[in-house]
Order: sequence, then C-alpha cells, then structure tokens
Amino acid sequence: MAKIKTKKPSPVVRIVDWRNLTRMDWFMPIIVLILAIIGWVTLYSATEIQYESYFVTRQMAAFGIGVLIAALILCTDYRFVVALAPIMYLAILVMLYATLSADAIKGSSRWLNLGPVSIQPSELSKFVMVYVLAWYFNFVGDRIKKLPFVILTFVIAGPPILLILGQPDLGTAVCLIPLTGIMLFLAGSRIWHLVFLVLAGIVVLLPFVYFQIHDFDPNPKLRSTMIEAAGPYDLKYHQKKRIHSFLFADEGDNDGDYQQIQSTIAVGSGGLKGKGFQQGTQTRLSYLPYHYTDFIFAHYAEERGFVGCAILMCLYAALLLRGLMFARECPDMMGTQLAVGVIVILTYHSVINIAINIDLLPVTGLPLPFMSWGRTFYLTTMACIGILLSVPMRKNAFVY
Repeated sequence: MAKIKTKKPSPVVRIVDWRNLTRMDWFMPIIVLILAIIGWVTLYSATEIQYESYFVTRQMAAFGIGVLIAALILCTDYRFVVALAPIMYLAILVMLYATLSADAIKGSSRWLNLGPVSIQPSELSKFVMVYVLAWYFNFVGDRIKKLPFVILTFVIAGPPILLILGQPDLGTAVCLIPLTGIMLFLAGSRIWHLVFLVLAGIVVLLPFVYFQIHDFDPNPKLRSTMIEAAGPYDLKYHQKKRIHSFLFADEGDNDGDYQQIQSTIAVGSGGLKGKGFQQGTQTRLSYLPYHYTDFIFAHYAEERGFVGCAILMCLYAALLLRGLMFARECPDMMGTQLAVGVIVILTYHSVINIAINIDLLPVTGLPLPFMSWGRTFYLTTMACIGILLSVPMRKNAFVY
C-alpha cells in the first residue's frame, strides 16, 4: 500500500514575536542596568544641590520608556524595519530641515517642540542612518565594489550631515562620517576606494580648518564682527574658539579653554579613589560647566577617582565587546551591519566624550551614554541596545 505523502506545514512567519523576551541574551541588559544605575547616582550627585531630583527622575522615566522601545525592537524582525528605511530617511530629513527654523537654544537650533514634548532629530538621525545604510548595502549587493555605488553611499549620508552642520551640531555630524565609512567597509567596498575617499576628505578638511582658524582672534570684542561675517557653513565663533584654545593652549586664552581647564582639574583631583559621593568641589562650587551633560565624566572622576573610572570603562568595553560578538555570530550580513553600526555610535560617543573630558580633544557637545542628561539621546541609546539584542534572535523568522 502506497504511503500518502503529507505536506509539512510551513513555519509561522512572525514580524513581531514577544517570545524573544524569554530568549534574549541577559548579559547585556545586566550591564546596561548597572551603567544606568551609575548614571542616575552620578546625575543626582551633580544636580541635587541646584535642581534636587528634577533631572534624575526624568532620566529614570526616559530609561523606563527606553526599555519599552528596546523590547519592541528586540521582538520585531529587523529585516522588516530595514525595509522601512527609505520612509524613515525621508522623515528624518524633514525633521532636520524643520529644526533650521526652530528657536535657537544656546546658539543651536537642534530641538523640535511637539506640544509638551521636545525631540532632537539630530540624535534620531544616527539611529535612522544605521537602518538606511543597511538597507542600501543590502539593495546594491556586490555592486558596492564599484566606485559609483561607493560615492552614492556618501550622497545618501550627505544631506543629514549638512543639515546637522547647519544647526550647528558639529559633534553629531562628524559621528555620521565614521558610521558611514565603517559600514561601507563591512559591506565589501574595495580598500583602495576607501583610501581614496579618506585622502580626499583630508585634502578638503585640512585647508578648510586652516582658513577657519589661521587668522582667528579670540578677542571677545571682535565676536559680533566675526559672527556677522560668517557664512552658513563656516565654523561658528564658539567652535573656532574651542579649536584655537586646544591648539594654542600656551597662549593663555583662559576664557577659551576654561571648560577643559576645569574638567582636567576635576579629573586629576579625584586621585585614586575619588572624593566620595557629593564631595566634588569642582561641581559643588560651580567651577565645572555642564557637569551634568558634556562634562559628567569629569564630575564622576572627581568623586570616584581612577578606580571608579576604570570600572566604568570596563563596563563600556564589556557592552561593546558583547555587541561585537553578536555581529560576528549573526547568520546574515544585514544583522552584522546593524550591530556594527550601533557599536560605532556607542564607541564614538564614549571615546570622544572621555577624550574631551581629559583634554585630549577640543570641546564639542557630545553626551556620554547612560551618564549624561538628555532624554532624546537616552532613548536613542536604548533603541541601539534593542537593535543589538535583536540581532542574535533573527534566524529565518521573516523573509520579505
């Protein structure tokens, strides 16, 4: 008697699978929670004397919302989200363009007011560009080895960079450059194409910086004249002053490098074990500027010392290395590109912020992940964690 062949039921395709919450890697969320707790304690110490618990409670609320966002991303097939990348790209361009006509805060038009909520599109752009570049590289495939498709990569990345520079937000705009370059390398671009682009960038960048800085006079009396003479994409007065003070610190421009002088004092005065919780004199006496945003690492170093800084850096390293492990073990290149793109963003913010705080780089407004105050950046960081956690989940779950 002939056997009747039965057709095996096709596997259920799920765009969103909440069971991923029980299958995720728990090592990374534990590290994130430890970093978040350190951030809350440090932020409270930095702001309690002036603002009581205003900032830390809102930062904790942002963490709670961020956990929900990360969980949603974790449970959503990233290939479905990547398919929506062109729509996200157009949306972020519209938002960035809208910020150019928004009210300036501290010399920059970075925020959009949506009723009771203010968002910073430049922070969202980094998260969006990871998806956009992954979509583009998946779309062109092996054609990325040809120079025209390499150039098209920067044509795609160019509009967000220029719009962010127009705000101005130099630190965020620069972040998109290594993000694009590293993801381009990962996609399979030829080495000599990348070398050519790097050399071309240096040839353009060095003369630009030279002509911006060589005749700059940090005299505050000339500030209004310089601002009026500046073009739309010239470096702003405060940007020129920061670079000038960093390059020519021996000239005694104390006003220009005040932030880094106080930051260096705070880091150095922490010693081996630090001064203790809420004992940092640079913060308590209001010498250290922006001690709860750009210079929160200096505040942390003063209170926790070298030992505390070493522990913090080890936590960042563990987080990033775990992400690299996810990227290496991912079954498809798209997931690897997403994971590496997120790692580039987190590494850029961590390394550059700490380097600024210890006077290795000129000052630019870059927050430190899980430490600095900033709700949009915090939510973006948590979304990046969601992407990292989602990468090892995707094994033939969805095909589009």
